[in-house]
Amino acid sequence: MPRPAIEDPHVERRIARSEVISKVAGGVVHNFNNILSVLLGRVELMLGQVERGAIDSGQLRKGLLSIQKGALDAAELLKRLRDIARPPQEVPFTVFDLNAAVADAVEFIQPHLITVAQGLGVTVHLCSRLSPQPVLVSGQSSALREVLVNLILNALEAMPAGGEVTLETARDGAWIVLRVSDTGVGMTEEVRARVFTPFFTTKSAGSTGLGLSSAKDLVASHGGTISVASQQGRGTTFTIILPSAESRPGPVGASSEPALRSGLRVLVVDDQREFRDILGEFLGGLGCVLTVHGTGRAALDELERQTFDVVLTDLLLPGASGWEIARAARRRANGCRVIMLSGKEIPAELLEDALVDASLTKPVDLERIRAVIAEVLKESPRSGA
Repeated sequence: MPRPAIEDPHVERRIARSEVISKVAGGVVHNFNNILSVLLGRVELMLGQVERGAIDSGQLRKGLLSIQKGALDAAELLKRLRDIARPPQEVPFTVFDLNAAVADAVEFIQPHLITVAQGLGVTVHLCSRLSPQPVLVSGQSSALREVLVNLILNALEAMPAGGEVTLETARDGAWIVLRVSDTGVGMTEEVRARVFTPFFTTKSAGSTGLGLSSAKDLVASHGGTISVASQQGRGTTFTIILPSAESRPGPVGASSEPALRSGLRVLVVDDQREFRDILGEFLGGLGCVLTVHGTGRAALDELERQTFDVVLTDLLLPGASGWEIARAARRRANGCRVIMLSGKEIPAELLEDALVDASLTKPVDLERIRAVIAEVLKESPRSGA
């Protein structure tokens, strides 16, 4: 039975997004299990080599690079899921390579594709024919990735006997063209004519996806168009046309490894001991003078005893929150910079209210921490504490 129409388009959109996320959630779990298997296997191998005294610096480096890549892959997987889940209007327009968005969508959907193929006992191929040169567009990469994921899901549902889904990008003068084609059952003329009509769906109760009306609105908000060509028994092709964008030049003379001055006084507050130890070792190795605590209460007591140049604090802590620590640090020294760590992105207005200079979303790599500390130290401290 088709899903009943909902009069409020915003509610419809939220439900549709939730359904897309639910559709690929199993794939996220699958990917994480694969990543964790690699990480654990590599750690076990290295531990065995260490215990036997049979590991040299080359093997150690190779193993550590493998672990680092796995951790970064897991972090990127979380970022993609967060981008799809986040309402697009909360994300500013940026210039990005549409090829990268297509690659992300393909990688994200692959585990679900495997599950579908195995469940139906059919063969499904997902092919990419991307422009050899970057195809730059301006917009919300997460929103366009959301449209792509939905089009791929629709294509899979249109191929109950298996087949091939092809994604192509190309440049056509001042325009970027993206095509998503399948070899499925195709559409009747009546369905094709109504496919972008609000609330129109041919899906059963067990089938889900972002409505194509919403997809059309998203593409239009990027200055583009989406169209469909289809014949029964001969497959379907969706064509998205977007205006191209020139690449934005980076800052001249920017340093890829910002230096921190020796003797910089840093307070680190995090309730995860392993993460505290890593931060302490890393920042200490850069010449910082570190004070490390695992509870909010201990950090507040420390701030009564001394002042710091930088406070790097988790948001959720036992004894006191990161907000309380930020306010206490400002009271003690208005020139102190405060950087907040959290498992999810913090709205900018909350950072402003708490006089926090920057935030970092976990997991975060150490070089990013170094860069953000250097950046906030260059800026004038926020006043008003």
